[in-house]
Amino acid sequence: MNIIVTGSNGFVGSKLMRVLDQAGHNLKGIDISPDSDDKVHPATIIGDIRNIEDLNRVYDSFKQTYKIDPDLIIHCAAAKHDFGITQRQYFSHNRDGTAVLIDFMGKKKIYKLINISSVSVFGHPLQATDENGEYNPNHPYGESKLAAEKLCINWQQKDKNRELIVLRPAVIYGTHNYANVYKLMDLMHRKPYLKIGSSNHIKAIVSRTTTVDMIVFSLKILKPGFQHFNCVDKPYITLSQLIKIIARNPKFKIPPISIPFFMALIVGYVFDIPAKIFRLDIPVNSDRMRKLATPTYFTAEKIREAGFIQRNTIEESVDEMTKWYLDLQGDH
Repeated sequence: MNIIVTGSNGFVGSKLMRVLDQAGHNLKGIDISPDSDDKVHPATIIGDIRNIEDLNRVYDSFKQTYKIDPDLIIHCAAAKHDFGITQRQYFSHNRDGTAVLIDFMGKKKIYKLINISSVSVFGHPLQATDENGEYNPNHPYGESKLAAEKLCINWQQKDKNRELIVLRPAVIYGTHNYANVYKLMDLMHRKPYLKIGSSNHIKAIVSRTTTVDMIVFSLKILKPGFQHFNCVDKPYITLSQLIKIIARNPKFKIPPISIPFFMALIVGYVFDIPAKIFRLDIPVNSDRMRKLATPTYFTAEKIREAGFIQRNTIEESVDEMTKWYLDLQGDH
């Protein structure tokens, strides 16, 4: 296929570019940053999707390279970190960037779009939630991703020939990622004193490998209309089970002391003070304590019913990440 990937230097986009390239697709990427979470692909052009002139540059480069028009956008670009991003920045990148992108697609007559959204559009429901869960985001990131989803759906509904798949990953983990699972590993490796309660609540996670595989699978099932799928590794595990999987490596320890949620919040609030004063991204803060203690029970049966097969177990993916983490620390 003839594909443009947005956010092609990001955690998911960088691996996706390599996989698509190896599969023989015609490919260009665009990313606002010249740096990559993994490896920069040579087909990436530095640009901002909020600037239609940058999108036109990528389009022209594609035509010049392959002598054909791109016919699919895989939209991975997003502001998504949980530290140092304002509500305005979330919406500028996620909603407004998507608005410029779909306007560009309309002008260039590109009819196929795979939009990488997030289960954050559902907030934190109290029960198992599939693709038809109620939209209820409770953070600016989820709110901005929901706004972007709605723009994409509206774009598709304006022309029945347009093809849209929305993928909603849970927390994505894997090598070269420094977000939630990395921070949990870091705590378990350094000073694993405390954990919150019994940790017997479901925490939906998905490896980068599974996420990229689901995107590639989506290429096969694109068709006119709107389809949407959650992206979650199976089995659906609890936080306690995840901790035990990490602790299979002897360099990581299970915290010996459990404390109630309210006490964990107090600890988090204490660390919030130096974080705000010195603008430091401290692994322990009230927001992360709240995330650890909150169930995120999202299911992803629909994409499996469509034919997707998960290649790697959670244990395999976590083991790969723990080895990468220890290499970073020089701890073998």
